Amino acid sequence: MQQDERGHALTSDSADAAAALDLAIHNFLHWRAAVIPPLRSSLETDPDFGFAHIVSGLILHGARNIHFRPKIAAAIASAEETATAMTPREQLYLAALKAAFQGDIAGSVALYETILVQHPLDLFAQRLAQMELFWIGEMEWSADISARVAPAWSEAVPSYGIHLSCRAFDLEESGDYRGAEKLARQAVEIDPTDVWGTHAMAHVMIMENRIDEGIAWLDGLKDHWGEANQMALHLWWHRCLFHLERGEFDAVIDIYDNWIRNRELPLLKSMADLYIDMQNGASMLQRLEMCKVPVGDRWEELLELTLNRLEDHTSPFTSPHYALILAASGRFEESYGLLASMEAFAATDKGTLGPRYRAAAIPAARGAIAFRQAQYEDVVAALFPARRSLWQMGGSHAQRDVFTQMLVFALGRLGQADLLAIVVDDAKAFGFSDVPERLCYRQAAALLQ
Repeated sequence: MQQDERGHALTSDSADAAAALDLAIHNFLHWRAAVIPPLRSSLETDPDFGFAHIVSGLILHGARNIHFRPKIAAAIASAEETATAMTPREQLYLAALKAAFQGDIAGSVALYETILVQHPLDLFAQRLAQMELFWIGEMEWSADISARVAPAWSEAVPSYGIHLSCRAFDLEESGDYRGAEKLARQAVEIDPTDVWGTHAMAHVMIMENRIDEGIAWLDGLKDHWGEANQMALHLWWHRCLFHLERGEFDAVIDIYDNWIRNRELPLLKSMADLYIDMQNGASMLQRLEMCKVPVGDRWEELLELTLNRLEDHTSPFTSPHYALILAASGRFEESYGLLASMEAFAATDKGTLGPRYRAAAIPAARGAIAFRQAQYEDVVAALFPARRSLWQMGGSHAQRDVFTQMLVFALGRLGQADLLAIVVDDAKAFGFSDVPERLCYRQAAALLQ
């Protein structure tokens, strides 16, 4: 029996297959793009390596694309053929994959917690749990998990910095900015290529309105992102947030065209419609247009990809972005079709996501469509009652803010200063500093004059 880099047993007779899988997991943990080649090599070397099939299924599940479901099902079937020979830890991973495939995200996370109770250094389980919880808005749960395993970690454990960056992001989304900053800086000092630590620090800075620091932080680390996956593009999205606050719209457009949605980049060539890239594009164009910045035909490139995802309800945060793209492109018939499909899914889904769609994703989508039609009363009707539930669609405070900004602009245009004051208080409660001074709120306040 083989072992991974932290000493966990791998059920394969092939040292080469085990080493290739360990490399794939290592690259995944370090947010590097080169995950599939070593994973494929592992399976080619040992086609009966059940855990490699599980990892393949988990990677595909993490892409949150309904079109990958047949491949995930095939990975589960292949893994089940060797399940009796697996270690108990590997069997728990198989159970977690099956639960996630069936839509039981909470059940899947509970299985990762079980793994971590027995193997607190299993960073793969920690990362998978964090990602699942992030996309359903349960970051305090994630923070509890990382706190529970933290005493087992030390600098002597491989990938210690990645554990720190995971913990840093948990703390940031839970409102502990000082704790998050300490760990994020430590993680990046250990490894400047740690984009997740870089990301956690960028979140701290946008939440605390440390705009100049944020630009300097990302600018000083951008040359270390060459091997990173789509998180590198998301870091450029974060840089745009800082430039927006300074009113540097030309810089935002330049970054958008060269990084966020540059279809010539290898990352976007390989999978142009990965959910986070679609979110990045849609939310940034929306922010620009709310600032009255012309974006030309940039919505069309996103529309082309969205039309293939209208029945994809794998991510309650991504679906409202699809609605936003359709509405921004003038495709209101399709946007209402998407909304109807979301409602049908929410009414019948027996897993974790259905309630999230009902509480958050559907109101956000409805508000986004109404905003594009300048139906501001409908924007308020959709988003104001749901505003304290939007966390349930997942994403970060900074990402979800685009839907709050639509509500803010609608209230400003309707002259509803009393309700706008409540939303300002909400933003403060969510952890944003200097709320009245931020660009969106300043513009909304100006509409009230």
